[in-house]
Amino acid sequence: MYTKKVERIGIFGGAFNPIHNGHLFVAKESIFKFSLSKIIFVPTGNPVFPKEDLLDKRERFALCKLAIKGEKTFEISDFEVKNEKPSYYIETLKHYKRENIEIFSILGEDAFIEFHRWKEYQEIIRNCYFIVAERFEDNFITTKAYINEKFSEYKNKVFFLPHPLYRVSSTLIRKRIKAELNVNYLMPKEIEKEILKNKFYK
Repeated sequence: MYTKKVERIGIFGGAFNPIHNGHLFVAKESIFKFSLSKIIFVPTGNPVFPKEDLLDKRERFALCKLAIKGEKTFEISDFEVKNEKPSYYIETLKHYKRENIEIFSILGEDAFIEFHRWKEYQEIIRNCYFIVAERFEDNFITTKAYINEKFSEYKNKVFFLPHPLYRVSSTLIRKRIKAELNVNYLMPKEIEKEILKNKFYK
């Protein structure tokens, strides 16, 4: 009997406020480590939880699009940006969920330990895998304890991604821009130019 090949895709959601080299490295590393066919970047449109110094969603989308230009295994989606309703990940997941597609949701440890607060979180974890990128300096001890407490039956659906750029963050970049400090090499040069030209985060 013929069986269709299962495709693995990564969905990388988040504010991307702004997108930086840490995000891009995690995406590329996920491609290699988990044999994904592509990564779809989905900038948050209207965050459910408050975000500090949040750029307009269209500006963040434009920066993400510029950052991944030329990367054949990277795509960008305006699914959340074009929607005027709050951005609930369960809706994004349903939009991309198909037969013979395995979805790997990519996010940092700091976001993942709030997962139990997400709308229909149990439905989400039943219908995708998670790639949790390193953010804390404890070898995933905090995150593993969180999983044991909240989602012990789904341990096999969560994968960990250590990486060398975990200290780079959007918060760090915004703070350095406000303080008029150097942000070279923390993000693609084109993104830095756009941010400084438009005086974002000043």
